Amino acid sequence: MESAAEHSHAPGRLTIVGLGPGTWEGLTIEAAAILREASELYVRTGIHPSIDPIRSQLTHVHIHSFDVLYDTLPTLGDVYERIAEEIAQLAGRPGGVVYAVPGSPSLGETSVRLLLEKVRGTDIPVRLVQGLSFVEPVLASAGVTDASWVSVMDATDLALMAGENAVGEVAGVIERLPWRAPIPTSPILVSQLYDRHTASGVKLWLGRYYPDTHQIQLIHAPGTPDASWRAIALYELDRLDKIDHLTTLFVPPLPDDENFRTFSGLMNLTRTLRAPGGCPWDREQTHASLKPHLLEETYEVLDALDEGDPALLAEELGDLLFQITIHSQIAAEEDEFTIEDVFESVLRKLIGRHPHVFGDVRLESAQDVRHAWESFKQREKPKRASVLEQIPKGLPALPQSNLMQKRASSVGFEWPGLGEVISKVEEELEELRQAVHAQEPKEKQREEYGDILFALVSVARHLKLDPEEALRLANRKFAARFQYVESRVTVLGKSLRDLSPSELDNLWEEAKALGGGMAISQDT
Repeated sequence: MESAAEHSHAPGRLTIVGLGPGTWEGLTIEAAAILREASELYVRTGIHPSIDPIRSQLTHVHIHSFDVLYDTLPTLGDVYERIAEEIAQLAGRPGGVVYAVPGSPSLGETSVRLLLEKVRGTDIPVRLVQGLSFVEPVLASAGVTDASWVSVMDATDLALMAGENAVGEVAGVIERLPWRAPIPTSPILVSQLYDRHTASGVKLWLGRYYPDTHQIQLIHAPGTPDASWRAIALYELDRLDKIDHLTTLFVPPLPDDENFRTFSGLMNLTRTLRAPGGCPWDREQTHASLKPHLLEETYEVLDALDEGDPALLAEELGDLLFQITIHSQIAAEEDEFTIEDVFESVLRKLIGRHPHVFGDVRLESAQDVRHAWESFKQREKPKRASVLEQIPKGLPALPQSNLMQKRASSVGFEWPGLGEVISKVEEELEELRQAVHAQEPKEKQREEYGDILFALVSVARHLKLDPEEALRLANRKFAARFQYVESRVTVLGKSLRDLSPSELDNLWEEAKALGGGMAISQDT
């Protein structure tokens, strides 16, 4: 077995040591031995309770810290990235490098994670020397004696994610951070709050899942003689002065019936409604009985989109999401599939259809993606005889026509340009006139009328418009203007039938001038 001295002089070696909570007695025997044999030590920060005891016990060890980076680089993400780069270079020297971090290198240490990524695939041996993490002292300070499931998170990671509604905006940093949704019904530890700015980001992240008044605990310098703790409400987190790198946050779990802001909460509610003793109406539903409700909720989402009301849209999307969870729960009870199968299906499909994002395919524009979309789908279903297969038969005729034409266009079956399509509309309109003039059978007139609608859908595609949305907006515009006319006629003490066509037309023009009775002022 190699000695610690032989270990420290081995060519090209990375040793990462956990310094524990901050006392010499808190070091593990292995960590103390590594430090005694080292001639120099690199520490993430020298502003930690463990550094003074190390200096006094090991006067021969030259200690380098990266504290200057905290003052010169713009973000903590940049600090950790630079530390990882420098330590990775030092690890390639003869004798390698010993890098020490507070607590345990395996818990809440972003610099260690980045460092291990950089040396992965090289021939540099890595040795992790564990230390007592902050977890045990924090749980003791919080009075927790039974924490079978605790999530441990780094405050810097959470602060970065707090503003990332669109993942990827913080180039080079957030892309490496998987979005971490908490389990609010289990306790959470957030390490190294650093300062009020970081605490503010953590508060924003937690605020997505917990009520503002949720009671949390700030624990300072856990495991040291200076340890202290304070209970506060979540909204107070960034209003306190005593917050630094020794501050850890303990977030107690929410009761199951207060878990309102996660998918797990909705899924748990759905299972409760379907369980014995749940709601009689929900328990008797089947896939078939829920079909009209699914359709109704879908159209209510479309109405909310048309209204442009974000709060209403959030509400209606929630109603639609419940339809998905109850269908999934019914399927699980019948051993058909589970909600996890739903997730896997859509994730695998989306990844497979985006090789330009998750693979090496290069597509420069949205138009390039549209042109390649059918070929992506064909890879999943190579035996499909026609691009028109799997268009839902129950889809309303207008979106069905639009989808058919899009599919045909994707493989080159398309009008040369908008002019030719408009000419086709005029041609179909003339054929309808002739069929009506000649008193052709209703079936023939219906056919010619359908051809006009089909051609008009093609016009919408060339104009990059959704024909369903265009007709829905036209319906709303008509309704608003018609209701204005109705209200004016009522004021006159008359009925619509009492007015002449010219009088009705005058009222209609009034409605147009007012933007449809103010209901859709963007339309004229």
